[in-house]
Formats: sequence, C-alpha cells, structure tokens
Amino acid sequence: MIPTFSSIIFLFFKLKYYAIVTILVTMIIMYLSNFATVGLFLTLRKYTTDPAILLPLYILSFSSVSLLATYLVRISLKKFKKSYLSLNKTYMIIISFVLFATFAFFYIYSTNTSSNGDSLIPYALVFIGLIIFISVVILIMSLFTLKEMKYKRNQEEIETYYEYTLKIEAINNEMRKFRHDYVNILTTLSEYIREDDMIGLRAYFNKNIVPMKDNLQMNAIKLNGIENLKVREIKGLITAKILRAQEMNIPISIEIPDEVSSINLNMIDLSRSIGIILDNAIEASTEIDDPIIRVAFIESENSVTFIVMNKCADDIPRIHELFQESFSTKGEGRGLGLSTLKEIAVNADNVLLDTIIENGFFIQKVEIINN
Repeated sequence: MIPTFSSIIFLFFKLKYYAIVTILVTMIIMYLSNFATVGLFLTLRKYTTDPAILLPLYILSFSSVSLLATYLVRISLKKFKKSYLSLNKTYMIIISFVLFATFAFFYIYSTNTSSNGDSLIPYALVFIGLIIFISVVILIMSLFTLKEMKYKRNQEEIETYYEYTLKIEAINNEMRKFRHDYVNILTTLSEYIREDDMIGLRAYFNKNIVPMKDNLQMNAIKLNGIENLKVREIKGLITAKILRAQEMNIPISIEIPDEVSSINLNMIDLSRSIGIILDNAIEASTEIDDPIIRVAFIESENSVTFIVMNKCADDIPRIHELFQESFSTKGEGRGLGLSTLKEIAVNADNVLLDTIIENGFFIQKVEIINN
C-alpha cells in the first residue's frame, strides 16, 4: 500500500490529474477482472479439477473481462477528457481520492478474505454495493460541478458581452459627437472660403481635419473582417480585446478572409487560449516604442488556424523559458499564461501550438484540426 500511495502522490505533483484518474481506474479494473475470474474459477471447480481445463478458462475469462472493461472505460475517459469536468482541479482531486479509497478498500478487503465459495458471495455483495454507491456519488458530483462550471462560463460570457457593448456604445457616442460637430466644421471651412483665405484654409485643414480623418480610418480598420467570425462565444472576446488595444493607442488589425462558423475545440479552452495570447500581445506592446499587433483566422479544408503576431523587445527571453510555469517578465507569481496555453495544447488531441520569434515579431500559431 505504501509504495502505491507514494507513486500516486508523485504522479499527483509531476503529471496531470487525468493521469492519476486513469491509473486508479486501471487498478480497479484489474480487481474487477480478477474478482469475476475467481468467481468463474470457483464455480467451474465444483465440476472439474483438471488444470488443463481450468487454467485456459481462467486466462481466457480474465483477458476477456479486462479487455471489455478497458474498452468501456477508455471510451468514458476519452469523453471525460474533452468535457468541462476535466478542467476543474478540485473535482479531479476529489475523484482521485474517491477512486483511491475504493482501490484501498478492495485491496484490504480482498487480503482479509479467503478464496472459497462461501466468502465469495458476501464479497460480491460488498463489491457491487460499493460500485453502485461510488457511481451514484460520482454522478451527483459530476452533474453539480458541471452545472456550476456552466454557470460560471455563462457569467464570463455575459461580462465579456457587457464590456463589448460598453465599448461599442463609446464608439457610437464618438460618431454621434462627430456628426454633431460636422455642421460646425463646415461652417468654419465656409468662412475661410468666403474670405478666400486659402492659406488659412490649408493650415486649418491639415491641423484639424486630417488627424480626425486618420483616426476614423484607423478605428474602422481595427474591426475589419470581424464579421466573418461566426463563432458567437469568442467574437465578443476578440472584439473586446481589439477595442482595448485601440484605447491604449496600439495599432492592431484583424484578418478573417473566409467565414469561420465553427471551431472544433472546447469553448473554455478556446477562450482561454485566445485571451492569453491577446493579453500577452497587448502587454508586450505597451513596453516598446513602435508597437503593432496583427490577428488572423485562417480556415482551410481540415483546420482553423489562429495567428497573432506582435512586435517584441530585442531582449525577449528564449521561448522555452517563456513557457516555464514559474517564469514571468511581469513579476513573481504571474507567469502562468503561456504554461497554461501549452497545457491546453498538450491535453487536446487536435491542437498544434507553434511559437516563433522572427524579424522582431513574436508569433503564435494555434492550429485546430477538424476531427
């Protein structure tokens, strides 16, 4: 028991929670297979004691039960890995301890139970009762946790859309203000024209009208192409990030040449990935003199690629250092963004993450393959 517990604790800190659950479930499958096989063996032993018959039947039954249970559990774990539940560390910890307690109980109970037909029946009743109880507990916990996570996700979406709405309203107010001042601008120009003061007109135009025109053009370009993004969950997020960069006077452009109607990735993971990349790009742009950010969604036949490139400082650390969990250029305890992004890419079977530094640009590409 001690070596097994030590191994689990080691894996708990070194590997992922999902690996711990997989190991514990595998152990329980072995006990389930052994229990079913022993039951069959003891039943057959009442009719024959020939090892030539019992041994092949024992091996065949043990292998069959193990393979069947493994196949069913594999399908369940694969679906579980792609669900929101696998992202909740508290839930994963509780499930790990529940499974470990189940395994420990079976181990202790089986070592204190003799291998005969009389003791098999109460063992079977305890086994089946505990399995049913644990299944009900896990089901209730899963439903409760999933409901809570969806509620939090909906709250985050509401906050994102609220922020998006406020920024759009601010832009709309600026346009209304411009339209309100439009008559005054024309009146001023008409005075220069009426007095035939072309020098004054040129000076006024270059000083007041040209900057206003450039500002309006810049604001329009920043949202160009966003209409091709049809994924509602992330459209508001990206727009909010673009408008945030706009408020900070960071030049940013977005390119979505083709319509993107769906992205084959868990929306929580997708939102976290996009948020991390854009937040890092915006923060990095505040530290250089001539910032620029370019965003693109490129859809191909088999995948959708999300690309963000931003100008970076000359002394930027190496890429492998940036992805370390404890590393941060923003202070102690704040370097979890890129390590989280890497973890999302590793956990997803259809996500490819590519990060390069080229010609003064920090470029991140996230390719999401359509299954």
